[in-house]
Amino acid sequence: MRKVAMVMTLTLGAGWAGAQGLPPARATVVPPLQLPLPPLNAADAQGGVPSGTVSAQPVALSLEEAIARGLRQNLAPILAANVTEQARAQKLSALAALLPNVEATAGETRQKINLAAFGFSFPGVPLLVGPFNVFQASAAAHVPVVDLGALESTRAANSLQKAAADTLQSVRNLVVLAMANQYLMSVADQSRVQAAQAELTTADQTLQQATDMLRAGTVGRLSVVRAQVQRDQQQQQLTAAENALAKQRLQLARAIGLPLEQSFTLTSTTPFAELTPPTAEAAVAQALVTRPDYRAAEAVERSAQLQVKSAEMQRLPTLSLDGNYGTIGHEIGSNHPIFSVGATVSVPVFEGGRLAAEKVAAEAQYHDAQARASDLKAAIAVQVRSALLDLESQKQQVGVAQHAQDLAQQELTLAQDRFLAGVADNLEVVQAQQSVAVADENYIAALYGYNLAKASLAQALGVASTQYQNYLPGK
Repeated sequence: MRKVAMVMTLTLGAGWAGAQGLPPARATVVPPLQLPLPPLNAADAQGGVPSGTVSAQPVALSLEEAIARGLRQNLAPILAANVTEQARAQKLSALAALLPNVEATAGETRQKINLAAFGFSFPGVPLLVGPFNVFQASAAAHVPVVDLGALESTRAANSLQKAAADTLQSVRNLVVLAMANQYLMSVADQSRVQAAQAELTTADQTLQQATDMLRAGTVGRLSVVRAQVQRDQQQQQLTAAENALAKQRLQLARAIGLPLEQSFTLTSTTPFAELTPPTAEAAVAQALVTRPDYRAAEAVERSAQLQVKSAEMQRLPTLSLDGNYGTIGHEIGSNHPIFSVGATVSVPVFEGGRLAAEKVAAEAQYHDAQARASDLKAAIAVQVRSALLDLESQKQQVGVAQHAQDLAQQELTLAQDRFLAGVADNLEVVQAQQSVAVADENYIAALYGYNLAKASLAQALGVASTQYQNYLPGK
């Protein structure tokens, strides 16, 4: 058995016209809203749109300047701004259904008619009439008066535009975190190069001391070989650290839209600066107020709810006014005015299940938006609490790493003194040098982790793009 869908729209009209042949104005057709907003790829924050000219002089790049440039040239906020414009276009399209639609037309026709083709045949009258000219100019207006479905759809589009604006702000917060991370990694790699250079200098001094003592006959050949091996290892570590720094600087330049050929220097050292965080409960409460992505999720949920209401309202009658005024005649000078005015009430009777299907789809989107908003609320609480845990953990690691660094330097000094005094060979010196290298790396990693934890907390609270200076004071 085949199923037959019935489609019926009852249209009631009333009006008067001075002449026939005037085309009515077309009503605006509104495309359905796109819910939810198109997702953005997190990898977009690694890209950027290069801008500016290459200068022979290195550019002094601070953390604040890198973030400001990233907010302008990074790919993620550029794409997010385009999504905002798409949401704005949807709002304008939905609003057009509530606004009057006016069209003006003008044209001239020269034609010849075969009356027999229309079934006319009169004695003594030629079957072919013409050629003759017809000139017509008119303006038609369609004015929606009552359309509750379109009204709710417009409100839904307006809410979606607000969600897009909040999404853009959320992307900016993520970009601040991404740019801060790129800059902090560059500073950490630069510190690794400096530490490797210092360790290589120490290894050179130890090798020279062993060589001098070998000539004096106070140590054996093994001490010189051991010092040479340690020196070569330090040279290898320095080469690797310089290569890692060079590649990281390329990543930073790309992310902030700086030409890759442009050389620059990092002016913010981001030293250790302790941050006193709020309590977990206060931080979560603050994030639910300030997080733009949560506001966007609520706006999307509200938009979906209005779409459900719009689908329900489409079952109600609509009222519109239509008018047309123009002139028609053999030529411009002989034209006569014509007009038509009418009111139309449209009542959907049977729509073949279309309205029911649109309501079901709108309700599904609404439930989806509700679930996403609830999940995001829980995710924000987890993210904020995790950021606070990371902050405290990294703070303790910085303290331990700094203490271990001091002890490693003392160990190296004592080992060098024992070697010079001839009470021990340089094995203790080599081991102490390795301890210094490990301590330096641990401190650099801990400091980077603490500063990144502060930036992550700012992003988790939703204030990264406006208050990052309070969390990452660059020097």
